[in-house]
Amino acid sequence: MIKKLPFLLIISLMIGCAGYKFQQVVEPLEKGQPESAYNYLQKHASKEPDIPFLFELGLVAHYANHLRESSAAFNQATDIAEDRYTKSVSKEAGSLVTSDKLRPYSANEYERLLNYYYSALNYVYQDQLEGALVECRRATALINYFRGEDETSDLFGTPFLAYLSGLIFEAGGEWNAAYISYKQAALYYQNAAEKTGVAVPDDIGHSLVRLARRLGFSDELERYRKQYGETPVRPKNTGELIFFYESGYVPPKDKAVVMFPILTTDNILDAEKFAPTLAKRDGVTYPKVEVAYLLRVAMPTIKSLRPNFVGIEMAVGEKQQKGILVADVENIAIETLNAQRPILLVRTLVRALAKYLAVRGAKKLDKNLGILANLAGVVTEQADTRAWQTLPNQIFMVRLLLPEGTHTLKLSFLDAKGQTIQQASVPDVKINPNQATFLNYRTYK
Repeated sequence: MIKKLPFLLIISLMIGCAGYKFQQVVEPLEKGQPESAYNYLQKHASKEPDIPFLFELGLVAHYANHLRESSAAFNQATDIAEDRYTKSVSKEAGSLVTSDKLRPYSANEYERLLNYYYSALNYVYQDQLEGALVECRRATALINYFRGEDETSDLFGTPFLAYLSGLIFEAGGEWNAAYISYKQAALYYQNAAEKTGVAVPDDIGHSLVRLARRLGFSDELERYRKQYGETPVRPKNTGELIFFYESGYVPPKDKAVVMFPILTTDNILDAEKFAPTLAKRDGVTYPKVEVAYLLRVAMPTIKSLRPNFVGIEMAVGEKQQKGILVADVENIAIETLNAQRPILLVRTLVRALAKYLAVRGAKKLDKNLGILANLAGVVTEQADTRAWQTLPNQIFMVRLLLPEGTHTLKLSFLDAKGQTIQQASVPDVKINPNQATFLNYRTYK
């Protein structure tokens, strides 16, 4: 009985508590009932909610117009993530012999950045622009921190947040900060374009021309004018609408079982030292006579799950404009996981090899003990599929100059062929002269 206790303890840790059901969150959201989704999450909150739940709560609260509660949830998630990212994790050693799911979740870089997008909008919608500026400074500081940690990292989530920061800095009259953010956004978009499929938005170039002129940077003004052209003239008594359209869901993480051959010639004495060698056999086949054992590991994976709506066109009076893609969250999630895979794979193989060696040793002592140890290894080998699941699949932006006054926005949602498949309208959008009006809108199909 004593020998079985560690196994039973591991099983209980892996099962954990049921918590909330994601489907119970998305169903009311898709019915246009974010308040019901918010109440459901509130009801199922644990005493010590973790990062994924706090992200879901923060976003659902944002859509339900509980803006302070939304920011509070995002701030709590940020504090936990920062603490885990910068400090050693006590459960790290345990994850090497059980599962990555026992590692405290620190959130991916793009998740930590996108929470500032919603947090900033929370303040904008409460007419607290200074609070939004603070969120943009925090986002900028986090981007700089990530880049300082690893200058070679693609940091796929940074272009959009740098762009958003430029927009809000400019709206707040912080011209120099806006100029720097736009310059960074142009660079980040350009660096990540091949993998994310999002080109540098033309509006960034126009903003650089406009702000270089305002700040008196004559040399850079000429360079940007040659690169992007002259910025459009802003008529008097007009304001700017900055409209974000969020479509669908980011694809969920799933698990994929991958087999690695241990050869008859392998002499494995140390799991950590042998894991990199085994990792090189990913996708390589060997004759059966050379294979002594097939090591089974579970790895997280993400498959594309595009929504039906993959574009938007807005009409305001006689003005019409298509939205531009500013963040492809699906591609960001996929490319982030691809970048993480080599490290995840080696760590997973270290864990699997340690279990393999333990089973082999247990069999030498007792056949039944070996069977039990092998069963424990199979059950506890689970891929870490934790993620912020309510994030949109893509984010588009319409940036439009409009006369001051109240307007109705007519929205046309487009399919992959650019054809309208559904329409909606947003009434009573107020435009103030020489000011920016921010608005975000979400669909789930």
